[in-house]
Amino acid sequence: MSTRKSAWNKRWVPREQPPAAFLSATTDHTPLIATLLYQVGLNDTTSIAQFFSADIRTDLHDPMLLHGMRDATQRIATAITNRESIAVYGDFDTDGVTAVTLLMQAIGAMGGEIQPYIPNRARDGYGLNAQAVEALRASGTDLLITVDCGISNVAEVALARSLGMDVIVTDHHTPPATLPDANAIINPKLPHCSYPDKRLVGVGIAYKLVQALVRSGMDLPLRGRDLLDVVALGTVADMGPLLGENRVLVKAGLDAINQTERPGVKALISAARLRQGRVTATDIGYSLGPRLNAAGRIEDATLAYRLLLAESPQVAEQLAEQLNQLNQQRQELSQQVQEAAREQIIASGKAKQRVIVMADEQFSAGVVGLIAARLAEEFMRPTLLIERGRQLSRGSARSLPGFSIIDALQSCADLLRRFGGHSAAAGFSIPTDRIDELEARLLVYAGHHLPDTALEPMIEYNAEVGFDELTPALHREITRLEPFGQANPQPIFMTGRVHVVAARTVGSDNKHLKLQLDNGQGIRFEAMAFRLGHLIDYMKPSRTIDILYTLDMNEWNGSRTLQLTIKDLRSPQR
Repeated sequence: MSTRKSAWNKRWVPREQPPAAFLSATTDHTPLIATLLYQVGLNDTTSIAQFFSADIRTDLHDPMLLHGMRDATQRIATAITNRESIAVYGDFDTDGVTAVTLLMQAIGAMGGEIQPYIPNRARDGYGLNAQAVEALRASGTDLLITVDCGISNVAEVALARSLGMDVIVTDHHTPPATLPDANAIINPKLPHCSYPDKRLVGVGIAYKLVQALVRSGMDLPLRGRDLLDVVALGTVADMGPLLGENRVLVKAGLDAINQTERPGVKALISAARLRQGRVTATDIGYSLGPRLNAAGRIEDATLAYRLLLAESPQVAEQLAEQLNQLNQQRQELSQQVQEAAREQIIASGKAKQRVIVMADEQFSAGVVGLIAARLAEEFMRPTLLIERGRQLSRGSARSLPGFSIIDALQSCADLLRRFGGHSAAAGFSIPTDRIDELEARLLVYAGHHLPDTALEPMIEYNAEVGFDELTPALHREITRLEPFGQANPQPIFMTGRVHVVAARTVGSDNKHLKLQLDNGQGIRFEAMAFRLGHLIDYMKPSRTIDILYTLDMNEWNGSRTLQLTIKDLRSPQR
């Protein structure tokens, strides 16, 4: 370890500290908790009160405020009343699958004649496709509802309308300049939509649609708990910002998950070796969501859909085990693709370019998004990974804060067959012979829109604290800020000049470090440093280090003790 670099070679950057006037006005919380609230954008007493309330009964906006909602609910109500054939078409990720599940369950319970269509990644690609539209019409579909897709499918919606279907598009991705000619479009990101919260993901918008149907007079013989479990799964898995309505929905959804009687969710929790009653948003992000996503990445997303609507515990257990196996395959495939892509990036010199574009026949489209995210973080460059096909190639892009990848792709729209997404992530298809041109144009675009500061490896922390401040009471206050996730991350603290009392490696292949640390005044904490086992020789007793960490609670044999989870460490800087 260099004396000037951290274990991950990142700069440590303190997050903005609140003004003194804010701290003095926020008398209901300690200065440290008030600081954490300010840093997630809660800068007045009203927003703070709403954050802590997060009540599903009172803290959701009127769904009719969404542009297009009134037309959509009237058309769906007519279809239900007249026994028309309805199809709900979703994406193949967890957000899309849970949104399809929710509408199948809710509209079906309202008496609707509804069928699902979840595209196959390899066969259908992202979004609506012409073959599926024609097949749905041939099967008698009168009304087509999209969830988590459709906003970019101008031609496919036009085809559906020409064949005699009505179309309702519900989506949360960034709208293109030209919108599809649907009977109704529901997307809070539409420029002319005045809905107060723009952060809903696909399943959240589907939930708002159900809310609106109920308010318009449709009878729904279900409890909110019967739907909110899948809302939480989809919102967290799709990295929806956990503020505003998403926070309300996920908080209520976690309560639903932890009490659910849905056989599929119970089986999924068991397969992930989690304990119902203790499932957190972090568990969704790292355990449940990846298992549901594995179906669409490796095989067919309908497996995840079937699990979520399974009525038999035995069937649910079998499907959950299949997803477990697919997730293991996904992990193995991801590792292979990541190693190959990383080697190619370094060998080609592209690690020094402003944008990394890599294409290969062996880059499976099912995992390129995951790997692009990891490589973007490692190399601090927006990264596009593409599964090269003979004529048509499919890829995923992941970006850095401050650089909108969907805007970058929009600037190259004439090269792309299809694309969609948002500022941080996007998917696309492109004629194979245009990949080199795409790379060249993105490099020019990044030269104008990607600042040098965005390319510097860094890690932000919330506050510098002393070991004497780390108490069970502080931990209890921090847990009130949950659920943690996108836009509301678990707080990271910095403590300088702590002493290593003991160190040992743990885990398979000794990948991790378990440390005992002392502040020099007799206050000691156990700490876990994941993936830093290679630093064991550096962690000699009496070594002094600076640490970044989260404050967690370790439970073992019925006892609970505070533990630090190291995010980074370095030689003392002062």
